[in-house]
Amino acid sequence: MISTQFIILDKRPYKETAMLVNGISPDCGKLSLVIKKAQSVSGKGEFSGVDLFREFDVTYRDSGSGTLFDAENIELTAAFDGVSDNLRNFKMAGKISSFLLKNLADGVPVPFTYDALRSVLAHLCGVASPAWSLEQCAVVIKMVFLYENGMLPEQQGRQQEFVEALIAAGIECGELPKCNPEYYTSLNNWLNTLIEYNHLER
Repeated sequence: MISTQFIILDKRPYKETAMLVNGISPDCGKLSLVIKKAQSVSGKGEFSGVDLFREFDVTYRDSGSGTLFDAENIELTAAFDGVSDNLRNFKMAGKISSFLLKNLADGVPVPFTYDALRSVLAHLCGVASPAWSLEQCAVVIKMVFLYENGMLPEQQGRQQEFVEALIAAGIECGELPKCNPEYYTSLNNWLNTLIEYNHLER
C-alpha cells in the first residue's frame, strides 16, 4: 500500500458510481486513481467530496502493472474551492492543470512543483497575501517545474539571485521578489521559450 498527498486536477465519471481522477502527488508525480462510490444520485456517496483543486491524503495499492490505481482510502485535507469564484482565476487554474498533466511523469517525485501548485491555488483562492497576479502564478509554476526537472539554465549574478528567490517564494508561498511588473511578462515569455525548447506541451 502506498500513502501520499494528492491534488485533483481532472475528474470524470467512471463505471457506474466510480470516479476517475487525475492529479499530482509530491511522491509519485502524475497519479491516476479510480475512486469507487464517488458518485451517487443523492450526492452522499462514500467519497462524494471528491472535486477539482482539493487536496487529499490517499492510500492505494500498487500492483506493479499499469498507471491506473484503485484508491483504498481518501481523506480531504484542504479545499481550494475559492478558485471557482472568479472566472479568470478558474481559467488560469485550468491552464496550469493542463500543463502539469501533459508534462508530469508517472512515478517521478515532484515535491517542489507540488508545493508551488499549493501556493498558486492559495493565491487564486484569495487566501494568501500579498496577492500574486495571474501572470505571476503562471511564472511561478513554470519556473519551479523547469527547475525541478533540470531544464532551467543557470543565470548569473543578480538575475540568478532573483530566480532563486522566486523559486523559494513559490515553494514556501512567500512574498515574491520585487521588480517592475513588466519583468514578469518578460520572464513568462522566456519560460515559454524554454518549454518549447524542451519539447514540453503548453
